[in-house]
Amino acid sequence: MATFLLRISFRNQPTGSDFLLTGRVYPSSTIIKAGDWLLFGAIKVLVKQVETTDYQGVMLTISQDAVETLRRGGITLTKLYGTEIPIESAAQ
Repeated sequence: MATFLLRISFRNQPTGSDFLLTGRVYPSSTIIKAGDWLLFGAIKVLVKQVETTDYQGVMLTISQDAVETLRRGGITLTKLYGTEIPIESAAQ
């Protein structure tokens, strides 16, 4: 299964309330796209947008609602730095 190694998360300001998650995807041959899911245990978070850059790696956009859902589930993104998060393809 592919994973996303989270390095940084931050609010996408000033353009909106979405959050950007920056990190790397493993294996490197994995293609992650909008509509795929990040799996936080029993909580699935929809990936809204994907951008790949040489410097930052992979930047995923998730909604503020998804962040609030994680918070209610006891998951805080700032405590997950360096964590490998499983990815589920929307094609499955």
